[in-house]
Amino acid sequence: MTATGLKYDRHWMLVDKRGRFVTQRQCPRLALIRVEIDEAGGEISLHTDEMPALRMPLNPGDADLGERLQVRVWYDMVAARHCPQADAWVTQFVGKPTRLLYKDTERPRLVSRYVPKDCVDAPQSRFADVFPLHITCSPSLADINTRVDRPLTHAHFRPNIVLASPTARAYDEEEWTRIDVNGSWSIMVTSRTPRCSMTNMDLKAGAMYEDKEPLSTLRTFRCVDPAKPAFVCFGMQAAPQRVGHTIRVGDSIVVRERGYHALTEPL
Repeated sequence: MTATGLKYDRHWMLVDKRGRFVTQRQCPRLALIRVEIDEAGGEISLHTDEMPALRMPLNPGDADLGERLQVRVWYDMVAARHCPQADAWVTQFVGKPTRLLYKDTERPRLVSRYVPKDCVDAPQSRFADVFPLHITCSPSLADINTRVDRPLTHAHFRPNIVLASPTARAYDEEEWTRIDVNGSWSIMVTSRTPRCSMTNMDLKAGAMYEDKEPLSTLRTFRCVDPAKPAFVCFGMQAAPQRVGHTIRVGDSIVVRERGYHALTEPL
C-alpha cells in the first residue's frame, strides 16, 4: 500500500487527441484488454485476442517517457507523462488517435473532492476518479442481484478492494469511517461512490447494453446519499492512513469507527 493506493494501480490512463481521458464510457471495447504485471521482470503488458501484446516498463524512467503535460480528470488537472511507445497500439485498438499516459510521480495529486472536514492529511491519488481506494462488499452486491434482472459482478463497479462476509448485513459499509486491516493498519472510509453508465457494460462482449440496465433499476433504490439524492451510489471511496503495508486475499477487516456520510460539493 502506497500513499496513492495500491502499488501500480491507476498509474496509466488513455487520452484522446484533445487530452481528455478515455474510459469504457467512450470506448466499451477497453473491457476486452487484459493487463498482466511481471514485477520480477519489471514489465507490464496489455493483451487482446486480436493484436500482439504491448509490453512496457513497469517502472518507467525518464528515458522511457515523453513530454510532460497536464490532463483533466473530472475536476482536477493532473500531471502526466506521455508513453510514446504505446501510441500505435492503443490507437489501433481504440480506432482513433489515442495516447497512453503515465502519472508524473514528481508532482503529487491531492484529492480535492469529498474530503471529510476532520481529515488532517489530504489523501493522494493518481488517475482514479477521486480517492485511491474503492471498496465493494459481497453482501451488498448479493442484495442488488436480488433486485436486478441481469446479475452483476464486482467487476461492473471496478473496486480495488472487495470484502466478503457470510454474516454482514447489506450496505453496512455505508456507516464505516475507519476499518483496520489485520489489526495493524487502517483505511479511512470517506464517502459513497456515485455510479455511471459503466454498470451497463457487457464485460465479455466489450459493449453497452442498449436497454440501459441495470443502472435504470439501480436508480429506483440506490439513490441514497442525503447530500446528492439524484446520484446512484454503490461502494465506498477510501484512502490508506498508513503506507508500506501489504494487503492480501484472506486478510481480516475490523470496523473501528462508524459515522455519517454525505457527498459534498467539490472543495
